[in-house]
Amino acid sequence: MQHLENILKEQNGTAIIILGGSNRRFRKRLEKAIEIYGNKDNSLLLIAGQNVRSDKTAMEMLEGKDFLYENKSVNTYDNAVNSFEMLRIMKAQDPFDFTNDGYGSNYRNFSDIVVVTDTLHMPRAKRYFSKVFDDSYDISFVKVPEEKTDLIHKLIYESIGYSLSFLPNECLNFAKAIKQKYFPRL
Repeated sequence: MQHLENILKEQNGTAIIILGGSNRRFRKRLEKAIEIYGNKDNSLLLIAGQNVRSDKTAMEMLEGKDFLYENKSVNTYDNAVNSFEMLRIMKAQDPFDFTNDGYGSNYRNFSDIVVVTDTLHMPRAKRYFSKVFDDSYDISFVKVPEEKTDLIHKLIYESIGYSLSFLPNECLNFAKAIKQKYFPRL
């Protein structure tokens, strides 16, 4: 039994979740995440809401790193839900199931989560990730400083987004549908 506990403890690590955004903003977040990745044992970069396969620069930055990505998220709430689901599925894999080709290689149990995003986006990210992840993980947040360009626009956008975070999930889904239909470029 001690051997089993040691194997499972070795699998514990840190999942570093990088929230998507414009290429420029995302790359700054990714730089910070890679810095954290280098200081943590058995860590994974989980990219939420960004298709990194089509971004040559991001793929070069990720070379040799353990990472996953999902590109279905369209907002911060989706980032939290989809990230949580990906981590839940990885944890549910049986590391001792030798009937599959990966021999349980998909199994990962993360003891802590680090979410990386911009300073102005942080209040909304904290609200959603704390809500979705509840007490399932030890979760921390790392800020990437904002660029000075278009700061007023970002401040207004994030203020509205944060206000919407207090709505029930059904209202959030309705707001997401409205945004996609009438404001697809926001």
